[in-house]
Amino acid sequence: MNDKENLVDQVFAKYRSNCKKIGITPAEIMQQAYLRHLKSLTTEELKAKL
Repeated sequence: MNDKENLVDQVFAKYRSNCKKIGITPAEIMQQAYLRHLKSLTTEELKAKL
């Protein structure tokens, strides 16, 4: 796993954690769309989301 993939995983885990904290479960299609969006970002943009 490279650095960018690791950052994507970290940001996505933060997203899921935040969703759980506020009591929502986004639809699978929305989660996949967000994951695709994260994969399109640069490393710097991903770091800014952490």
